[in-house]
Amino acid sequence: MGPDNYKFIDIDGIAIAYTDQGKGTPVLFLHGFASLSYTWKKVIEYLPSDSGFRYITLDFKGFGYSEKRCDEHLAPFDQSVIVSEFIRRLSLRDFILVGHSMGGAIGLITLFNEKIRERCAKLILVDSAGLFQILPEFIDDLTATSPGNPLLKLVNEELMALMVLKQAYYNEKKITEETVIEYSNILKQKRAKECLISAAKQIAIANIRSFHENVRSINVPTLIIWGEEDAIIDVEDAFLFRHDMHSAELKIIPECGHSPQEENPLAVAELIAGFIGVPLPEQKVQEIKREEQREKLQEAAEPVDSHSKKDSVKVSGIELAKKLPKSVHEVIEASGHYVRKLKMRRLIDRWNLESLILIAFVKILQFLKKLGFSAEENGWRKASGVFLRNEHSKFILTSFRLKYYPEGEIPDDFDNAKQVLIEHLADFLRQTPACHWTLEYGFMRARRKKVFFTDLCETQFSSDGLLVALKPFFDRSRPSFELLTEELRAAALNEIIRVFNRFREVEDSKRGWQVAKALNRWVRRRHRMKYAVKQELHQFIERILNGTAIQFETLTNSRDKLTKARLATPNMKRRMHPGNGLLNIVCRFTHDYKEADFWFQYHHVPVDGMPMQEMLEKLKEQWGDFGKIKYPALNSRAARPEIFYFGNRIFRARIYVNFDILLGVRKYLNDKYYAEMGGPATISSMMVWGLAQSPYFQQRKFLLPVDTSLIVDYPQDRNISIVMIRPSKFFCERDPLDGFLRFQREFNQRLFATRMGKSESYELLELYSMIHPLFYYIAGYMMPKGIGELLGTAGLTIIKNAEMFISPLTDLHFNGFVALGNLKVPTEDGRTAGAVSICGSRERVKEYIKAIQELSTGYADFLDLDLHI
Repeated sequence: MGPDNYKFIDIDGIAIAYTDQGKGTPVLFLHGFASLSYTWKKVIEYLPSDSGFRYITLDFKGFGYSEKRCDEHLAPFDQSVIVSEFIRRLSLRDFILVGHSMGGAIGLITLFNEKIRERCAKLILVDSAGLFQILPEFIDDLTATSPGNPLLKLVNEELMALMVLKQAYYNEKKITEETVIEYSNILKQKRAKECLISAAKQIAIANIRSFHENVRSINVPTLIIWGEEDAIIDVEDAFLFRHDMHSAELKIIPECGHSPQEENPLAVAELIAGFIGVPLPEQKVQEIKREEQREKLQEAAEPVDSHSKKDSVKVSGIELAKKLPKSVHEVIEASGHYVRKLKMRRLIDRWNLESLILIAFVKILQFLKKLGFSAEENGWRKASGVFLRNEHSKFILTSFRLKYYPEGEIPDDFDNAKQVLIEHLADFLRQTPACHWTLEYGFMRARRKKVFFTDLCETQFSSDGLLVALKPFFDRSRPSFELLTEELRAAALNEIIRVFNRFREVEDSKRGWQVAKALNRWVRRRHRMKYAVKQELHQFIERILNGTAIQFETLTNSRDKLTKARLATPNMKRRMHPGNGLLNIVCRFTHDYKEADFWFQYHHVPVDGMPMQEMLEKLKEQWGDFGKIKYPALNSRAARPEIFYFGNRIFRARIYVNFDILLGVRKYLNDKYYAEMGGPATISSMMVWGLAQSPYFQQRKFLLPVDTSLIVDYPQDRNISIVMIRPSKFFCERDPLDGFLRFQREFNQRLFATRMGKSESYELLELYSMIHPLFYYIAGYMMPKGIGELLGTAGLTIIKNAEMFISPLTDLHFNGFVALGNLKVPTEDGRTAGAVSICGSRERVKEYIKAIQELSTGYADFLDLDLHI
């Protein structure tokens, strides 16, 4: 069923979808939670079509094909108002009301209205909601009353639909391809999932004492139908309904779950037909029963072997899940068991003595965890504090062509532009809790620390990286150092500059606390200063060191050079934050001060990429912009690889790549092999597979960060976990495509399990968070091969909406790190490209550039596909 099968009626400004067929006595069907009119399709097909009955189905507001308005009026009581008006508008009289699950509760509430009840001739409840004392686990688990729930955020709507249907069916093999497609199509609609969340939050409104009292007042002849194996609303509730509704008749369908109308539509149709007084056509009944018998015999004859020939049949896929298997068992077999039993040995592809020692240590930690030992913090946060403390571990995200000033007030000079932007930016950061962090350095690790001020400080550097000037802009919402004279403030700023320049060549992990220590010593030595003034001076220095640093530039007015200049990556090693603050920003104005480009450098210990990209998207939404940035023409001088030395034998590079061929191959794979891959081919998996085709990277194990927002209720609490995989383990010289399909299937399994917080890599981080940082250093020094085997030696990360994403580099991944943003940014020659950022040694940077250029043009050859893209 699609929108073409529906009619639409406007009720209180909401477009409500419904179907209407036949003539005679109206039978109005109401679907359940997370469902739609399709749920009644088979039952209506089985009912007699020429016996004087009119079959009507209705999609509730926010569900099915009705309008998706996700407001605070999706509760059963609100839906019953719409149903009542629908009955009036269609002039339904002497109608029969059939309600399933939530639809049963809504139907009952509708009948609480005496005028509507007078129009109702009979009532049929199918596994109805309404009398349960607590919210069913199905709804609680599905939404957790939070948009952060894993199921609702799955990219794979087919799998999500399948998992929901598994809750409702007793015999999973009865879930058909058609049913999965119908439900997944609804989930793909804009705002469908949001409406599901909103409705779940409000569904418990029906559970009040007056509901039970009103149910007892309904004296309409009633039939109660229930699946004996209902795992969502226990069959005990069926007897409660029969007890409260004295005129009710109860029929229980054996070996049936929460949705009898889908799982056993013939039995439901027979019961409805008998209750409304019309027999089912005997010929149709016999045909259906014979078909069911044939299916049972066929199932009994099929081999149980999971490695049977049937498993190797190629099934196609992403467009409406073409050829999805007809049973849950087959879907799971085709898609892979997404949440498997944890086996830490899966982390190791190549065993050696170091790997054995590390796995043995992991087993000890697992045993301690069972005894009740636990970590005080998230595993990723602790690991990042050890391995991402240095300047090269910071990452950069950009926001181009921003309108940074109020409407119609373009600043007329550089100083005015800076003042306007700083005031505007400070207001934005003040309202962004995700940015209220700073760093606190310890001997072996860095920790994040909350800050309660939104301070900015303009910094100026010489060409060789010496700090020249500081100009603080303190939080206007807080009092600012009334005891400090201008002379004392200036002296403190000069001392910060002197101390920073003195320590700027010190190791990154030590510089921050050494600068702070030297400045504290300077304050203590001012013996003639009053105690209160000294305390305020300490705070003055601390707030500058913990605030947001910002630098300003003006872009060239040459149109030929503008694109290259505004996209040139700033070397932040020469513009380091003078202290431990989270943010270090480079702002570039166009020559007329009309537009501003931001390069936001973040320290990775307090925050991660996805939340910060969302912050920039929010910034652009609030401020406005002058259109999308364009990358340079791919064959122009401006598009040549950008490579510069970052220090500590590390180079940074950035190249522009046209990914049309890779994206075309991805679409082909998803259309043809969706089920075999256990979901879609992803850009990240295809990138590491393509890199592994290079002899230089062939034996490398790759690490890929994974956002874990699926397993938290609050976005600000989300962190990162990791997926590690060695593509060459799946290489198949005889059949490269089969090798890739097996690789992608394994990758999807690991990715899904990690997002759910149930993978070996997620468990590994949580276990390692239980130990002292000293262990990390000992293991890294004494067992580098074992650590590399566990955590990989090369990395790749993607933030798909980023205009530009400059890669971080951990202290472990000596084979380099790659970062990608949006792969479809328009170029000046009318094409599209993605910016690829690389961080590593000079040799590895060159090998990455070569491998990425090869995979961008020859991906079909990697898989031995004859495609013309």
